[in-house]
Amino acid sequence: MSSHDTYNGMPQVIEGQYLDQRRFMDLLKQVYGTSEEGKNNFRVELRLNRYKIYPMDKATQLTEDQIQDCRAYRRC
Repeated sequence: MSSHDTYNGMPQVIEGQYLDQRRFMDLLKQVYGTSEEGKNNFRVELRLNRYKIYPMDKATQLTEDQIQDCRAYRRC
């Protein structure tokens, strides 16, 4: 990470239980995109089964529907 990479201070926290990681990463890349150098425009931390998403300079947050689509099971 270079010194000019800046992420928003307040992360979006998502419960990681039953989350399909491949679908989730595809969603993050679709919503936040990648830079011209091919780097992700977001940073993700996983601690204690919680994902913290730090987008780069964007106020966009994932919706509950988008998150539910990434679950291994879906609520009815």
